[in-house]
Parts: sequence; C-alpha cells; structure tokens
Amino acid sequence: MSKQQHNKNQGKALPWFGLAFLSVFMLAGIAGGVAFFRDGQPGAGLMFMAMFCGISALMMFLLLYGHKQALAEQAMLQGAAPGEGIASNNKTGYQTMLALGALFLAIGAPISYMAISDELPKGNYAVLLVLVFPLVGALLLWQGRSKLKHWQKIGKTPFFADPFPGSAGGQVGGYFTLQHGRFAQLPQATLSCLHVYQSGSGKNRTTQRDSLWSAECQVSREVDGKFWLAVDVPGHLPGSGEDASYSGRIEWQLSCKGELTLNKELLEFSRQWTLPVTAGNARCSWQPHASEVALQQQQRQVAAFDAAASQILQQVQGNTLYLTSRAGRHSGTALILILFGAIFTGAGIFLMYQALTETAMLWLMALIFTPIGALILAYGLFWLGRGLNASVTPGKVWMQRSMFGIRLYKRQTACNKPEHLKIKETMASTSSEGERTEYFCLQASVDGKTLVLAEGIIGRDAAEALKQQVLEALLP
Repeated sequence: MSKQQHNKNQGKALPWFGLAFLSVFMLAGIAGGVAFFRDGQPGAGLMFMAMFCGISALMMFLLLYGHKQALAEQAMLQGAAPGEGIASNNKTGYQTMLALGALFLAIGAPISYMAISDELPKGNYAVLLVLVFPLVGALLLWQGRSKLKHWQKIGKTPFFADPFPGSAGGQVGGYFTLQHGRFAQLPQATLSCLHVYQSGSGKNRTTQRDSLWSAECQVSREVDGKFWLAVDVPGHLPGSGEDASYSGRIEWQLSCKGELTLNKELLEFSRQWTLPVTAGNARCSWQPHASEVALQQQQRQVAAFDAAASQILQQVQGNTLYLTSRAGRHSGTALILILFGAIFTGAGIFLMYQALTETAMLWLMALIFTPIGALILAYGLFWLGRGLNASVTPGKVWMQRSMFGIRLYKRQTACNKPEHLKIKETMASTSSEGERTEYFCLQASVDGKTLVLAEGIIGRDAAEALKQQVLEALLP
C-alpha cells in the first residue's frame, strides 16, 4: 500500500482511542459523583459529575470536529474542491469559546455558592478566590457572544483556492468573497506553513505550532466582487498533512486582516482559512501586474524597517550601533500571563488548604493547578520585566541583561561572519480571531556561545530588517 493511500485510510478512521479514553474519564466522573452521594454530599457529587462529564463531552466534540476536518482535508488534497469554497476557521473558535464559558460558569457557580456559604461565615475570606471560575466563565461567554455577533455582521467569507490544491514549489492563491460591507483599503494577508505536534507527556503534554515559513502580502485587487491574492512558495516546504520528515502534521494557514465599513460603521475584518497544499509547480490563473508586485515589495520593505525601528531603540555613535529592547513593551501579553498564572496558582493554593481539612480528592486538583499556575506566573513576570541592551561594532558584539531595571550579567564575543547572526522564534500566540502573532529574537552564535542582541520583535519581516542593519554595522 502506498504512503498516500495509507494516510488516506488513516484519515478515515475515527479517533477511537481518544473517544474511549474520554468515555472512561466520563465514567470515572460519574463514579466519583456517586461516591459523594453515598457520603451524604449530593451537591459535591453533582459538581464532580458536571466537571468530568462536561470536560469529556467538550473534548469529544472537538475530537469529532477534528476528524471531520481531517476527512475534508484528505478529500481536498485528492483534488475534490468544495463547491461552496473553504470556510474560515473563526466561527468554530467563537463557538468553542462559548462552550468553554458555559462549562466554567456551570461548574464554577455552584462550587462558589457552596464554598462561600460554608466558609465565609467562619471568617475564611480566602474562599472568595473560587469566584474566579464563574467570572472567567462569564467573561468567555460575553467575549464569545460578542465575537460571534461581529462575525455574523460580516457574514461568511469562503475562500476559493486557485490553483487547487495550492503548490509548494509554485503558488498558493485564490480569492475570497465578501457578503456585507466594503473595505476601506485592501486588507493584508499572511500565508504560514505550520508544524503542529505534541510535546511533553502526561499532564504536561501540549500542542506546539512552530512556523516553518511565512510570507506577507496585500490582497491585490477586487475583480467582480472577488478579492484575489497569489503567493510564491518555495519548493522545499512540505505539503499539508503528515510528512515523513516531521512528527505530527503540517498545516497551511492563510489569515487576512483589514477594516471595512458597513452601514457607516467601521468594523475590524479578520479571517483565517486552512488551505490544502501539495508539492508541485502550479500557479494561480490570475496574476498581479509586475509593477504592482514591485510596489508591494517596496512597501513591505519600508514597513519592515519602520516596524524594527519602532520596536527596538537604535542609536548610532561613531562606528557603534546600540540596540535597546526595553522592558514592558509587550505589557498586554505579560499581564494576561500574570493574570492566568495568579488565577491558577491561587486556585491551587486554595484547593491545598481545603484538602487539608476536607477530602483528599482535592489534592489531585491542587497538584495540577499550582505548578501550572506558578510556571505561567513566572513566565509572565519574566516577560514583563526583562530588558536588554546590546552594542555592535565591526567584528564584535556586546550585550547586557537586566530584570526590572536591575543589571544581571553582560557578555561579549567576536563576530565577523554573516552566518553568526540568526533569527529565532521565541513565542507565538493566536488570538480569538485566529490571528497568529510571532515573536522573534536576534542572536549571535559563535563557537558555542550565544548572545541575544534584540528580543520581543513582532514579525519575521521586522526581525529580518533589524538583522540587515546589524550586519551593516558588524561588517561595514
């Protein structure tokens, strides 16, 4: 049997193992709830069952939805183009947010009521921490509902790939249609090749999404209500699905962002599509004019240098280039990490306290919440307080690390070759709109020694522009 046929048959199989595991998880929740009932704690039993069964049901839905998407992807990779186009991923994300919010609220509200009514009269004010769960649930419900209403205002935006499927070694392109509204100006698009895989084990198992390649472009033009774009793709990149060179799978994602007007209201437009891509040299039937491509490249280069200058402070004195990566530049990201870390850590500490006086079952939850929360909290504080100063002179680089203004250490090394400078992705985040934000650092690697020269750079184009400026100072 060929590899292609094997992958096709594998894609058709239901995720029986995952469904069976979640079924066992659900039965364990029911059994635990029954145990609480027998101990004369019906409220705790209902909450225990609601938690386990609710989480299991949500995970089962996501597994089955993922299976459905895998079947659709396999069909598209075989050349079966959906007549209604490729739907964006955004609506499903908002619905998942609503489901999570309902789950948090359904579990958190009764737990909070019972815990507060029992402990608050005793002067145990720490019990108020349990309100975090229903509050998070209400926030997710509100945000999910508002995002879904925003999506419904604009309506469906199906993408019609041309060529179909896209070609790694040729082009990925096509057009999307817009049901309602008009763009104030043509939106920006980003095509990304992502390596999606699992790392860690047990409770530390997480899904990683590493970017193998990305390219930005502008939606070129509107033709008869169709918004066209075409992106040249290098031939060394893998196609969609499983690949022998990578664990996990490969996903190609196209995201588009801009602003449109609808009934005199200015709306943010953000859509993301997962596109099928195979190896080949096929090109889009529609091509932008050469002058239009040249203008876009020039605008992109100028925007990249402007982005680099706005993110990393650059000063030139004599033959020395000074770089400053200021602390607190990404305070929004850091504060979100700190907030969630504090919530999980506080909940874990509270559960530990409760476990000492009540049931040992709470130790399981406490030992999960506390270390996860502490790690998130520590990373958020590091992200908020880290600072970096660096200097580049011909043949030499120097850097100094600080934390909340306190100088920690400094390093320097000789650096006289272009290949010594490298760009590394340090973190990536995906918003509820499906927009992926990638953070990079610029580092010098010489003889096993690595010095970070700039960090927290948003976007590969900005990182590449900064690298070019450093090279000019390093190798005049």
